[in-house]
Amino acid sequence: MTKSRLSLALTLLLLNAGGCPATVAETENSPNYTNPHDALVLIEEGDGLFHADNLSESIVLYRRAVHAAPLNSTAHERLARALSLIDALNEAEQEARQAVTLDGKNALAHAWYGWILGRQGKYKTALAEEKIAVDLDDKNAFAYQTMGLILTSTGEYSQAIRAYERAIKNDPEDLGSYLNMAAAMGRKGDYAGAASVYRKAISLNRRSSLAHIGLGSALGKIGDLDGQVREFQTAVVLAPRSANAHGRLGFALSQKKDMRGAMREGIVAAVLRLESSWSTFMRAMITTWAAVFLVFGAIFAFIFFGSRFKPQPGEDVLNSYFLVFYKERPGRFILTSRRLVYVPEAVSQWFGATRLSIEREQVESITCTSSISGGTLSIATKDGALHKFSMPNLVLDPLSRKLDGLNLGAQSDLVSA
Repeated sequence: MTKSRLSLALTLLLLNAGGCPATVAETENSPNYTNPHDALVLIEEGDGLFHADNLSESIVLYRRAVHAAPLNSTAHERLARALSLIDALNEAEQEARQAVTLDGKNALAHAWYGWILGRQGKYKTALAEEKIAVDLDDKNAFAYQTMGLILTSTGEYSQAIRAYERAIKNDPEDLGSYLNMAAAMGRKGDYAGAASVYRKAISLNRRSSLAHIGLGSALGKIGDLDGQVREFQTAVVLAPRSANAHGRLGFALSQKKDMRGAMREGIVAAVLRLESSWSTFMRAMITTWAAVFLVFGAIFAFIFFGSRFKPQPGEDVLNSYFLVFYKERPGRFILTSRRLVYVPEAVSQWFGATRLSIEREQVESITCTSSISGGTLSIATKDGALHKFSMPNLVLDPLSRKLDGLNLGAQSDLVSA
């Protein structure tokens, strides 16, 4: 397996998922290897196939090596390594355990055993194996990087960063260590530091879409919205089929108030996610569903632009909520520093719906009720009027919490009907 493929595998945080054993059958005409010398030859040939990304054939040869020399720790370690990369984690764990049992000083076997255990969410034992590996071989960059992944998964970000630093010291050209270190720094809240490390990763490989996505996210966290858009745009160019890149670019554009661009990228991301989530025999349906999403996306964009809101001088927008109905007409419910405003969407305006503006100081009481089918927000004003808004519960819940924090008139708790 090439170093780039292994590095890419290591950039993914360890998942709590087991694997089903996968076996590769030997051909009927396979040579009958039965002695330790044969095992060494098979391991060498298997390594060649492994580094050429031919995992299935390398597994065949590693199995023969294990059969020829069942007490050879390296043969079991190589088989465990290859099996783990096709997600046959149960069998890989058995082989790795056998490797470290046969030779407790096999640092690489301990490192891969820890990697496999971590992939299954067994973080405590996985970390113990990686510590054994680095005690045996302090130059083992793979062990330090895996240790960093485990520590990141358990929330020990500072320790994880130190582990990645050791991995980079031992292998300064490995892109995965930089990406994972930057991700850990971001999770810790050190976004400026993360941005710096992502830039180092880009200096190693300017065509890494993951590095540009990471840098864009970090820049967004420190308020550099222009830089965030620029990096996400670069990621889209480098990986035009990445739903993640398009989705993040859409979000970044929305922060820049470019709603047309945000909607465009959101639709592309939705279509790409559909394509990647369905199996081959369902691909005929994707076109239909993609068309549906495009239509609804266009409708939503039309509705969104039809319900634009511009605050008055000296007024700040606090929150905006979609899917709010007033007199059975959909629109937006906007909270500002001075008012509560309902803005009907474009189609509602065609049918005569108008905006409703309530000064916050005029609010007498607010009542929220919810049921399985949805919720209702009732606002009574000091002039005796009562305004009722209906909406899904997923909108009512955050809206009611926000209103509670504004202390507008007499308010009742959310009541379930």
